[in-house]
Amino acid sequence: MRRLIESYNPLKDAIGNRTRLYHDLNIYGDEAAELLSRFSELYGVDLSKFRFNDYFPNEGDWILPSILRLITLKPSKTYKELTVENLEKAIEAGYLE
Repeated sequence: MRRLIESYNPLKDAIGNRTRLYHDLNIYGDEAAELLSRFSELYGVDLSKFRFNDYFPNEGDWILPSILRLITLKPSKTYKELTVENLEKAIEAGYLE
């Protein structure tokens, strides 16, 4: 499973149990969706209840939303952490929520 994550790791950082896909490895958007899809296929993990947008931002334009947040003084969205350990537990359970 770690080899799969390493293939999507643009920073080529070391990967441990506590490594977070978005926060530490900067995997998000299409790459995160593709990684999780491949993960699901390879390990038979059900992702039907996984809320992708709670864990990863979309790729799209980030400049305009950043400017709007500055103007409206709204804080940026925070994303939940998805770790290697979470994925390992999902393999054992057969699903990821």
